[in-house]
Amino acid sequence: MTERALTDSIVKAIRRAHPDAWVFKVHGHPGQMVGVPDLLVCHRGRLAGLEVKLAQPGESATHARNRATPIQLAQLGAIQRAGGLAAVVLSVPESLTVLASIED
Repeated sequence: MTERALTDSIVKAIRRAHPDAWVFKVHGHPGQMVGVPDLLVCHRGRLAGLEVKLAQPGESATHARNRATPIQLAQLGAIQRAGGLAAVVLSVPESLTVLASIED
């Protein structure tokens, strides 16, 4: 599986589990702010930024998460300080867990 395939699987799972959620797949380009998470999701009035990393075979989850760049981590922190949710995610279930933490 590639990181793109994982991201696509996460988008499909979010749309299935939360059909009312707004999901945006960020495609970077030169004019865009750097470090924006791969997925922006608005669900129940809260923004979630999900930075997707694919764990390589034999790689620990900690090591995979640590591949997030300093600017990516800074953007995730900015989202959290603004009241949103932000996380580095490695799987579909982790992504759904982040969104499940948004209370009714």
